[in-house]
Amino acid sequence: MKSHILMSLLVFALAISSCNLPSSVPTATPTPATPTAIPPSATPSLPTQTALPSETPPPTVTSTPTVPIAFPREQPVNCRLGPGTAWIALSGLNVGASSQIVGKTADNGWWYIVDPLNSSRNCWVASSVTNTAGNLAGIPVAGAPAAQVTNVSIDVDPDEISVAGCVGPIQPIEISGSIETNGPTTVEWHFETQQGGALPTKTTDFDAFGSKDVSADYTPPLTAGTYWVRLIVTSPNSMQAETKYEIECP
Repeated sequence: MKSHILMSLLVFALAISSCNLPSSVPTATPTPATPTAIPPSATPSLPTQTALPSETPPPTVTSTPTVPIAFPREQPVNCRLGPGTAWIALSGLNVGASSQIVGKTADNGWWYIVDPLNSSRNCWVASSVTNTAGNLAGIPVAGAPAAQVTNVSIDVDPDEISVAGCVGPIQPIEISGSIETNGPTTVEWHFETQQGGALPTKTTDFDAFGSKDVSADYTPPLTAGTYWVRLIVTSPNSMQAETKYEIECP
């Protein structure tokens, strides 16, 4: 019994002593942690900046003029007295120039503009050869002018008549003249002589501006002297020209 108790005590003592002995197992030396490389942070993104306005000035905006104007399309344009090529050209509208529109024909075929070379008068340009700008809505319809005779001339052939002793027949003289107009019209005219008075009234039609010749034969009384003869226009306006002939009786 005692030996059993002693054995138990011995085992207990050995157990206690084993708890106090140093362990024969080598203690692991702690390995220092290798610092993990931190990737370089991305370059901080800067806030997007709105592009500043360019110093280049913006394109000039060409505003549409409120005053209606006409200007040539490709080449200089005649500016005429009336709305049509039958009227004489008074002026011209050059390429690169423009002029204010102050009137038009009812069919918009012609523009009545301020004369580019004389602002105190107006003239007509064809819409077919011009461009326009501005407000065309209020342009009034303008009437064509009345064409007029602008020049007359007269001559006689022969202008010297010689009849011995003023006895015997005398040959007729030819009176010739020219009438010029600035547009289409009908002209009334007549010749008038100092010796024989007025010759019959005649009419000449002009389809367009220009000049036409007129003539008449006249046999004067055989009386020595110098006498006048006239070409007189009575319509559409009054105008006349005069020349002279001489009768000699040697």
